Amino acid sequence: MKLIHISKTFFPGSSKEVKALTDINLTFEKGEFTTLSGESGSGKTTLLNIIGGLERPTEGKIFFDGLELTALSDEQMADFRLHHMGFIFQAYNLISVLTVRENIGFIMKLLDYREDEINNRINELASVLQIENILDNLPGQISGGQQQRVAVARAVASKPKLILADEPTANLDSKNSQRLMEMLRALNEKEQVTVIFASHDKYVLAESKRTIVLDDGAVIEDR
Repeated sequence: MKLIHISKTFFPGSSKEVKALTDINLTFEKGEFTTLSGESGSGKTTLLNIIGGLERPTEGKIFFDGLELTALSDEQMADFRLHHMGFIFQAYNLISVLTVRENIGFIMKLLDYREDEINNRINELASVLQIENILDNLPGQISGGQQQRVAVARAVASKPKLILADEPTANLDSKNSQRLMEMLRALNEKEQVTVIFASHDKYVLAESKRTIVLDDGAVIEDR
């Protein structure tokens, strides 16, 4: 994935104008495990949302495997996300009326996977993430840490090329934060999925192979 001269301005030309990102140029290779870091308001979540097509840049282009994502319509971008991206949100966003099993398999069902493929994948991920005993529970019946693991399972179930995670450890204690990152790192290495986080959590930074630091909408460090 390549980001070329990405800028984002909110309320352009008005008295409320805010320059959230300025001239961002980045390349992400397949299988990267990268964190966008920086203080609150640095632009990391905005950049993550633009990478995922949830927001449009004011200027610049994004290419993914040669396809210009910034040239796609909203409908085309939604279809691209469905087939190629997985999202892990701070708020989990699990579907409350579906069981854990149904939540994990939801995207695979939308993509018309066979029932046996869905069940095999759910069982595989449940074993890796140690949630086998809650598969028939509803989200409201399990803990926050378990909900986060379910959200991870759902994000990787259909084997997307790219996973975007916005502050995935924000609601977890230190033990569960470390455990979640170790599990995501294992999935990243096993399946070669590219993972990009927006976070300033020390456990996320410790596990990252690359850290991109943002300040006031600009990249100030890339290590």
